[in-house]
Amino acid sequence: MYIPSEAVWAPRSEPESRIELSRRPLGRQLVAVAGLFAVSRIFSTVLLLIGTWLVVARGGHIPWLTTTPTFWTHDGTWLPHIPTLADVSDLWDGARYQSIAQSGYPLHLPRTASGAVIPNTWAFLPLFPYLVAALQVVFGTGFATTGSVVALFFGVAATMMLFVVVRDRVGYRPAWFAATIFAFGPLAFLLQTAYAESLFLFLMFAALYLMQRRMYWWMMLPAGLAAFTRPGEIALALALGIVFLVRWRDSRRAVPAAVLAGDRPDPFPLRERVAMICAAGVSAATGAAWPVVAWLVTGTPNAYTATELSWRDGFLGHTDFRIFTAWFALAGRYLGVGGVLIVVLTIGLFALWVGRRGIRPLGVEIVATVTSYALYLLAVFMPQQSIFRVAMPLAPMMGDPRIVERAWLRRLILFVAVASQPVCVAVLWFYANP
Repeated sequence: MYIPSEAVWAPRSEPESRIELSRRPLGRQLVAVAGLFAVSRIFSTVLLLIGTWLVVARGGHIPWLTTTPTFWTHDGTWLPHIPTLADVSDLWDGARYQSIAQSGYPLHLPRTASGAVIPNTWAFLPLFPYLVAALQVVFGTGFATTGSVVALFFGVAATMMLFVVVRDRVGYRPAWFAATIFAFGPLAFLLQTAYAESLFLFLMFAALYLMQRRMYWWMMLPAGLAAFTRPGEIALALALGIVFLVRWRDSRRAVPAAVLAGDRPDPFPLRERVAMICAAGVSAATGAAWPVVAWLVTGTPNAYTATELSWRDGFLGHTDFRIFTAWFALAGRYLGVGGVLIVVLTIGLFALWVGRRGIRPLGVEIVATVTSYALYLLAVFMPQQSIFRVAMPLAPMMGDPRIVERAWLRRLILFVAVASQPVCVAVLWFYANP
């Protein structure tokens, strides 16, 4: 008997007490999500201001701060410059993006005296800084202010898109929980700093939404833009491949005679197969385009990978790029065999999470995208202080119905997420880069 893919991955019905919330017009629900995001921004802003005050009060300095270090007081004395919120929002990667907006990319890779490539702006993709630079011309504002406003705009847009992506599969409550964890999570303060995260997340969630709607031609637009915003978009190509195989398998279960006779519509028509293949091709091509651009501009074939690897020197020393090795190499170096076992255990637990039947209500598109992105991180990323930031595209997994159904687990995750943000602000913003 034929069981369509939609039935296999369909969400379970919600309890009666939740039906009224789910039946509210989508517009009202999105207004509520925007309100949730606004509250989360107040929380993050307070944390950033407290962190700034503590640093200045203790006579310290904020790394990478590019503004004037002093200011003139009414009594004619010079005192340390008090950074504004815009100043604080332009630290670390924000300073790199500002350099790109002002000066573009170097034509030659900067190197040490021994010839080793040192960290440079080729590791940062161009869409966000050039968008901010264009808006600076229009509004006449500084990079820090403009970048923060752009991040805020796409931060709320990403939160709304995440809510819709999860809501369409499992309903209001899981979607609200996923949006809450996303807006209040450990690195959620980056959704208002001059980082490319919020723009990238919006584009990834938009591509996922269009994949759910089977609007594969339209999906190419956000996917292609995401490829020039932050690394990781190439995972969408693998996700499309997984969805293609699932839909093809399910279509094979259909009764061929019934389909040919017109009694049953073709569950996987040729036009959708072609569209999926094209979308996967575009996602793969654009995802691999930036290393080619870096090669053509600098004349160095491995310009991009060498730049990315330069950030690993302080952890692993100078290494060549080898796929699926960084997690094990780092864990083995600092924790020995036990560290390697921790990595293996983490991989196993994640595989169990995404592979169990209870996750299926989220839909094959969400599970395939999250799994593909996690595989991408395992293949190319070296785990360090940026792990929470690069893991943010995994946010749809917080819509897992089994989490939302367990009040104790839901509250525990929310408490840990909210309590982690002030720690991350202190450690990963005013001490080291996130």
